[in-house]
Formats: sequence, structure tokens, C-alpha cells
Amino acid sequence: MRWLLVLAWVVLTSCRSQALPEPFASLERGVTEEVRQVALGGEGYARMLSGWLLVDREEVPLAERAEYAWRYALFLEGVRAFEPGWDAKAAWRKAASLLQQAQDPRAFSAWERLLPEREAVEALLSLGEGERLWLALFRGRAYEALLQVLPLEARPDLRAQALFRLGRYREALPFYQEWAKGDPRGYLGLGYTLWWLGRRGEALEALARYHHPESRYAQGRILEEMGRVLEAVEAYRQSTPQGVWRASGLLERQGLRREALALYLDLARGTSPYADDAALRAYFLAGELGLAESRREALDLVQGGLGLLLGKEPPLPPPAPPSSPPPEASLVEALAASGKEAWARGVVRYALWQRPEGWPALVPLLYRLGAYREGIRFAWPTALAYPRPYREWVEGYAGKEGLDPNLLYALLHVESRFDPRAVSPTGALGLGQFLRSTWGDVARMLGEPPADPFDPEASIRYAARYLRWLLGRCAAYGGLEQVACAVTAYNGGIGYTLRGIAREGDLYAFLRFQERDEPREYLAQVLAAYAAYRAIP
Repeated sequence: MRWLLVLAWVVLTSCRSQALPEPFASLERGVTEEVRQVALGGEGYARMLSGWLLVDREEVPLAERAEYAWRYALFLEGVRAFEPGWDAKAAWRKAASLLQQAQDPRAFSAWERLLPEREAVEALLSLGEGERLWLALFRGRAYEALLQVLPLEARPDLRAQALFRLGRYREALPFYQEWAKGDPRGYLGLGYTLWWLGRRGEALEALARYHHPESRYAQGRILEEMGRVLEAVEAYRQSTPQGVWRASGLLERQGLRREALALYLDLARGTSPYADDAALRAYFLAGELGLAESRREALDLVQGGLGLLLGKEPPLPPPAPPSSPPPEASLVEALAASGKEAWARGVVRYALWQRPEGWPALVPLLYRLGAYREGIRFAWPTALAYPRPYREWVEGYAGKEGLDPNLLYALLHVESRFDPRAVSPTGALGLGQFLRSTWGDVARMLGEPPADPFDPEASIRYAARYLRWLLGRCAAYGGLEQVACAVTAYNGGIGYTLRGIAREGDLYAFLRFQERDEPREYLAQVLAAYAAYRAIP
């Protein structure tokens, strides 16, 4: 019996040590009046959360519940958390309905955030009119509804763009023409509309009347499509960085490599996303042309992760500013110890929402609670943005597959920011962002049934095996060139990568002339993260 008494004392002491701190204990009990007292007189995240817990309790006055819902929806919209249950859309849906019932004018703004949902469209049509309604429907992509309420004589710019985005180009044409009469920006849309209708000559005439880089880019695309390559190059030269990138490629394809080199160097001196790729290409092109001075300049201009391919280490990420422990630290630990990690994350998110400048002290709390994706967003681009979560698994499976753990960390950092619940718009899942088909392929490599792609350990294990397999397929190269081939294949596919290299006859030519932008940018990001992880203990 004595040991039972001792056990009971231990359990009681443990329960007391894990007791929820006030006012969260009141929220856990859920008594309406207690929760309401926190909502009316509390502070911080507890006040925000308590109001949200009351929005469905009809014993609380309607206007009060509407206010709580509005307040919580604004909070969720501001923090942009990557966690189930923290979706601002769901909160706005509740807030919009309550505000409309309470005849609160903020209902219009709440419903607007839910466009182009049908319920939101119907609500806005009953709540607003005129310019405010038209602009809300346009911004919310509710184009069909906009066309129904917009008078024919009003805002040809809105009608033209709505029709264009619905693919109704012939109907859009006269409204673009009307818009262009009073605003030269209308000529850009008019040019694109004529182009989509196959009237390329008229499209060029319209675009020539709008003197803007975007218009020059569109002219370049049309001229390139028509086979008028050198004219396209001239248009691209005066356009956007993307246009200059296309111009340099056209010149190189035409054998005008010195002219191409000049454009690459111009791009490399800028700050666009094409600068690092242009510098890398300029380095190799200058070498082929025997232009030592241009090659040295290109090497100096290579920035970021691509510099690794030339033996150039990127600068170290700057350290995070020094900070003291935040006042929320003890509350966060108490909530986490009580099994309320979601509430603990809410406390940190609220603090960041109110004091974004306090991120150096608050980000480690997000990491402590597993919210790596949000922490990295706040800490970017400092060294604090490169955490090492799941260390035992990453280092263990990297070692088993003969990989540098820093490379595996870099891959996962870019793929998911270490969010095991991540889902991409294309359906890629988990830490390693696998499509279901590739996940099944790796399971077969491992000789097992497919594991759960949202299981972080499984995703790390699969990513390590897949990366090792890709490195094997890229064995024609060595060192970082082999890494570049495998990393590009991880994003674009091994078939896409090897076919492209075979077509271009060279890895670096493929990196320049591949048809997709995403694998090109992806490689630079992974190599930059790889350099950071190699440099940061």
C-alpha cells in the first residue's frame, strides 16, 4: 500500500506541475461567463482566443460575437500560420456571416476576402453597389458577377480585363480599344488580345503605342513567334529582365556569342532573379571566347549558391541581432508542458504579430514548438533561418546513403522549410515534397509498401534514398556538378534532366537553355542553402 500512496503523490504533484496557467485554465474549463471575462478584459493571445471560443454561443450578444470573429480573423490573416485549424478563410466565413446578421458595415470587407466563392458574391451583391462593388468583384476574380452588374458605359478597363481573363477575347476587344482612348495602358491589353486572336501585325501596332518595358517584352514574344529573331532581340533589349534573358539566349543560338555575352554581363550587374544565372553563363561563354577580363568580371558577379559550381563560397548569412529572452517564454513553456502546444504557438504568433521586431527572441520559441516554416520566414536571411530539426534522422539516413547531411538539410529546407504537413499546389507532400507516383517509386527502391508521406522520419528516409539514386544516375559528373545534376533532377525529374543534357551536349548549356524556370531557380536555392549549412555549425 505504501508504494501506491507514493505513486498517488507523484501523480498529484505531476498534475499540479502541469496545470494550465490562468487565464488559459478558464478557457479550458469553457464556462461561458469565465471565457467572456477573458475576452472582455484579458490581454494577448488569451483574449483573442477566448473571443473566438465564444462566436457560436448564442447566449452571448450577436454584436459582441461578430466583433470577436472579426478580431480573430484579422489575427489569423496577419500571422499567416502554416497549420491546420489556423486557416483565415474559415474565420472570415464565420465573421462575415455574423457581421452581416448584426448589420455591421464591416461585413462587406469580410465577404470580400472570401471571393470568388458563390456565397460571398451573393452577399456582396446585396450589400454594395457602384465602384466599391465593381472593384471588389474584380479584385476577387468574380468576373462573371462583375460583368452582370457593371453598366456597359462604365469602366471599360474592368470589363475588358474581366472578359480577357475569362478567355472571351473577341468580346474584350472593343472595350480595350475604348480604354486605350483615354489611357495608354489599355494598349498593352489590346496588344495581348489581338495576339491571342492571331492578329499579330495589329498587336504589334497596338503595343508600340505603349512605351513600357512590359509592352516591349510582349512585342519581343510576338516577333520571336513570327521568326523575326533579330527584331525580337531589339525589343527584348528594352524590356524586362526576363526579356533580356530571352534576348541573350536568342543571340547565342544565332552564333552571336559576343553580343550575347554583353547582355549576360548587363543582367549579371543587376538585381533581378536572372542575375546569378546570367553571371554563370557569362563566365563559361567568356572562357569559350578567350576573353579573360570578361571572365574575371563574370566570376566576381556570380552570387549565391551558383558560385559553388565555380569554387566560390557565398558570403555567410548574417547573424541574427542579439536578444534577451522574451516575456512570453515562461508562458509558452507552461502551455507546452500542459500539452497545449497549439495554444503555445498561438502565444508566440500573437507576440510576433504585435512585435515583429522581436523576432530574434521569438523565432527560437517557434522552433521549440516545431513551427520551423514560420520561424524561417521571420528569420530570413540571417543564420537563424537555417535550423537543424530532426537531426538524428537527417544525419542517420544521410550517413546510411553516403550523403553529406548538409546537402540533405539544404534540400529539405528549400522543399518544405521542414514542415511535415506541407502540400504544394501540384500535390507534392511532406518534408521531401514527393508526388504520390515518385513516393511509390522510392518505396519500391526500398522494397517496402509506401509509408505515410506526412511522417517526417519516412519522408527524410525516402528523400535520402531518392537523392542517392539520382546521384547515381548523374555519375557521369563528379563533385558539385554531380550534385547540380541530381538536385535539378529532384525538382524537374531525372528524364527531363538527362534528356536536356543530352540535347544540349553539356551540363552548363542545359542549365542555361532548359525550358523551365523552376528547376533553374531551385538549383540556386538548394546550393545557397547547402553553402549556409556547411558554414553554420
